[in-house]
Amino acid sequence: MDIYDYLDLLQKDIQTSPIQEIEQRYFDICTKLCGTDIAKAIQLVSLKDYQEALQDLLAQGLTVAYSEGAKAIYFEYDLDNDWDSTLFICEDYQPLEEEDDEWACEWVDEINGPSLATFGNLYESHGFDDTNEAIGSTLYLIVRTVLEYMRAYNEVNAFPKVNVCIGFHDQDPVMRINEAASVL
Repeated sequence: MDIYDYLDLLQKDIQTSPIQEIEQRYFDICTKLCGTDIAKAIQLVSLKDYQEALQDLLAQGLTVAYSEGAKAIYFEYDLDNDWDSTLFICEDYQPLEEEDDEWACEWVDEINGPSLATFGNLYESHGFDDTNEAIGSTLYLIVRTVLEYMRAYNEVNAFPKVNVCIGFHDQDPVMRINEAASVL
C-alpha cells in the first residue's frame, strides 16, 4: 500500500472508530513498516501543549466561522516547515463524496496556528514516502496530528453546524473530522 491508500483508510477510521483504537492501529502499522524504535519515538512525543494550542485555535476559529456564517473550518499544517499551521475559515464547503476540495482554497479569514518542531524534525529524518520507513513514520505523524485535532475539537465543540477539516499542505482530499449535514 502507498501512503495515500493509508490516508483513505484513515478517513474511514475517523468516521467509524474511537480515537484510542485508531491510534493503536496506526502505531501498529508504523511498527510494522519501520520498527519499534521509530514508532516509539513518535508515540513518546508529548502533545499536551499542542492540544491546548489547538483548543484555543479551534475555539477562536469556530467563533469566527459562526459569526461570519461560514460553512467550514480547515486546519492546514506544513510537513516541511516544522508543522507550521493555519486555520482557514471557509465560506463554502463540499462533502468528501463530491471529490472537490477547491472550497478549502477560498477562505474568508485565517488564524495562525501552532507549530510542532519535534514532528518536523522526525519527518525530516525519514522523508514522505520513498521507503516503508518513510511511509510508516509519516503516516503515524499525520495520524497523531489528526487525532490531537479531533481531541481538541471534541473539547470545544460549541458549533457543530460547521464542517471541520484538517490536512497537510497540498493534501487532497482533506480529512473530514465533522460533516455538519445541515450546512451541506
